[in-house]
Amino acid sequence: MLYEQDKKEYYGFNDDFFVVSDAKPIADSNIYLRRTKLATLAGLKVIRIHDFRHSCASLLINNGANVTLVAKYLGHTKIEETLNTYSHMFSTALDSVVSVIDSLEDD
Repeated sequence: MLYEQDKKEYYGFNDDFFVVSDAKPIADSNIYLRRTKLATLAGLKVIRIHDFRHSCASLLINNGANVTLVAKYLGHTKIEETLNTYSHMFSTALDSVVSVIDSLEDD
């Protein structure tokens, strides 16, 4: 707790900055600009930090994670938020449900 207070007093630190190895704060806007410039130079698509969150949720859902738990992990207060945001990911899962039903009919 004291460390957090010291950080704020010493640097005027807040969540809009990152502190790196030389203990100098870097504004998040500077990190964004660097990332954008480097990605463009490398010929890569520029992605937002939020895209990592979306990818994480996508991977969890596509690999069979319980959607209720994914919603909780993402901090969604209602599962509907997760379902509405990521419903396009359930198309492959729907195919597997149809396959199960088809296999039951064959028995």
